[in-house]
Amino acid sequence: MTTSRTMSGLRLTTLLLAGATGVPMLAVPAFAAETATVQEVVVTARHREENAQNVPAAVTAISGEQLAASNTVGIGQISQMVPSVQFQTVNARNSQINIRGLGNNVGLANDGLDPGVGFYVDGVYYNRPAAATFDLIDLERVETLSGPQGTLYGKNTTAGAVLVTTASPSFNFGAAGEVSAGNYGYVQAKGSVTGPIIADRLAGRFSFSYTDREGFQTNLFDGKKINDYNNVTARGQMLFTPTDDFKVRVIADYNRQQMHCCSAEISGLWNPPTGVSFPAIAARFGYTPVVGQVDVDAPVKANQESGGVSVEADWDLPGAVLTSITAWRYWNWSPASDLIQSRLDDFKKSQVIDRQNQFTQELRIASTGENTVDYVGGLYFFREKLEAYGTTQYGAAAIPVLVSPLLPALILNGVTQSNNNAYKTDSYAAFGQATWNVSPKVSLTGGLRYTSDTKKGSYNAVVTGGLPLAGPLAAFAAIRAGFAPAGGFVARSKKDAWGGHLNLTYDVNSDIMTYVSYSRGNRSSGLNLNSLPNGASAVIAPETIDAYEAGIKTRLFDRRLTLNAAAFVEKDEDYQALTIDPVLLKAYLSNIPEVTSKGIEVSAQGRPSESVSFYASVTYDEAVYAKFPNSPCTAEQPLPVPATCNLSGAALPGVPKWAASGGFEYHRPVSLGGKEAQFYLGVDDSFRSKLNSTATVSIYGILPSRSLVNARAGLRSEDRSWDVYGWVKNLTDKDYLTSSQALSPGYIIGFPGDPQTWGFTFRVRR
Repeated sequence: MTTSRTMSGLRLTTLLLAGATGVPMLAVPAFAAETATVQEVVVTARHREENAQNVPAAVTAISGEQLAASNTVGIGQISQMVPSVQFQTVNARNSQINIRGLGNNVGLANDGLDPGVGFYVDGVYYNRPAAATFDLIDLERVETLSGPQGTLYGKNTTAGAVLVTTASPSFNFGAAGEVSAGNYGYVQAKGSVTGPIIADRLAGRFSFSYTDREGFQTNLFDGKKINDYNNVTARGQMLFTPTDDFKVRVIADYNRQQMHCCSAEISGLWNPPTGVSFPAIAARFGYTPVVGQVDVDAPVKANQESGGVSVEADWDLPGAVLTSITAWRYWNWSPASDLIQSRLDDFKKSQVIDRQNQFTQELRIASTGENTVDYVGGLYFFREKLEAYGTTQYGAAAIPVLVSPLLPALILNGVTQSNNNAYKTDSYAAFGQATWNVSPKVSLTGGLRYTSDTKKGSYNAVVTGGLPLAGPLAAFAAIRAGFAPAGGFVARSKKDAWGGHLNLTYDVNSDIMTYVSYSRGNRSSGLNLNSLPNGASAVIAPETIDAYEAGIKTRLFDRRLTLNAAAFVEKDEDYQALTIDPVLLKAYLSNIPEVTSKGIEVSAQGRPSESVSFYASVTYDEAVYAKFPNSPCTAEQPLPVPATCNLSGAALPGVPKWAASGGFEYHRPVSLGGKEAQFYLGVDDSFRSKLNSTATVSIYGILPSRSLVNARAGLRSEDRSWDVYGWVKNLTDKDYLTSSQALSPGYIIGFPGDPQTWGFTFRVRR
């Protein structure tokens, strides 16, 4: 009778999840009387190895095996498996990782701002979000942490962290390789080899990946495929263990992308309040806009490379481990684009070339074993230098398109604005956290962080070309200066900040844990390193977040099901965000007085039998501009356009109210020539409700809800030494946009999502 009630409750929970999201979730099969249990995932979120179910926080961990099975190689795909994580990208530099709606707002691409979500690979912090767009290879696991993480990690982050852990060198020989091929010319090859160099003392590991795929669209202007993908990644490691209690891991990596990318399509036409008609303007130049197609005349590319070296040393002490992580990294970004995505000769060139490098040093001590008090403490230094070189060159259609067809084109035709900026930041921090295990059931955690950040930046712009605006033409000089201003400035900021963390945990029993927590996080001030409209400040105030969370983690049915839930409220003051002048099309940083995010997360993993495993998770998030009385107005604002508009209460852009993901895998034994193998079938579904993709929450930025289904089926050996399977992504060939924006000339641009892709993969390992 008790079992029947429990099973009914589980089915009810599943139905509630489905009804709440508006999408069908996976039905939970009746649990068979077998010994199958959910695979434990070991995480190091608190700098010690522990089961994710024992961490009193919203930690999502995805094993390398699960990532490989679903052909997941990048953060964009990982975000589809973790509903509370949003990843948006227009190009590599213009990428954002958000957790629970917070981090960086949509469209943000400014060199003078640190990201709100920390991205770490093998303990090394990467300060440029573009680094997350490279292929991730030879993975052991990926963890996502929600909320401020300053009392545990070196770099201060307000919204959370993504921790990528790659496989370490082994003293036992091992090798793995795989090849994939699919439609759109997709080819991928990956491999790794590891083994001893000096027995028990020195081991090595080398991993590589090559991916190539042609573009999904054709540029009508020149007939070439556009928005393709080409990625090369290599990683070499050495593990040195001179004694049993001391080890050194050295990692060097190189990553390169060369792409004919990234361009939007004209996804629609609209009627601006100014009465401008884009088809009429285009007709003056003998051009007819084609909706639903990419049609750009300016050079397009998105090339980047990144690499670095890190040295991690671990010294096992009695009851603790002392860790030092020293790292140097660089990132080079070499793009070109058509700024407003049109065939017209409005922009001949638009690009910002970045050359960045960073140095980090972390020294940390963490307790080991079971103690009355578990602790971690550390010191951290971060230095970043960046130089950027921007070029904007206007063409004959610039004035008709950007201002008015009634004005002479010579105001901007042939004008080139060249700018360069230099940026440097130094950050020092001390952090620590301790957990007092009051009793076998109760523990209390407290943490504290102090950060001192110093930032310096300079901006200088020179304007050349164009006919002199003298005599009667002098009246147009202000228009030219508005779009192509000359001059420069120097900006400095030095800020200190305190952060902290409190957590109370109560273990109901060995399978049920409850907790409540409070965290305060800070993001250092930012610098506007670009030409600014009147009234915009070069220095952006620091950001402060207060995060509250209550959660429960459970293991049920003899640990064949894990079911976790968390409720959260996050209040972010002086939120650092990108705003856009809708007339001058200038993007710049500013502070939004208050942003809030509150909601609920529920996740489950199950093994009803030896043959079936599944996962399901759902996030409800109300993320809003709580106070934003002085926002720039949208492009559709009726005339006369006020100096500012009030967006207080509006939903935060880029954040769906509902997001859910789920998947299952079924396998059964088969005989191949007398040898045992497995046939398997897997399906993954990712859903999100509608959202707005523009910083000003324009009605033309609304993206409808969408659901993406991926599937795979194949054969593999019992010991998984070989695996061959076919896969389909976007199984239903859903046509959708990843962003949409109305431009003042009278058309809407959108970046299409990936269409249906399919292919085959053959994988071997020993």
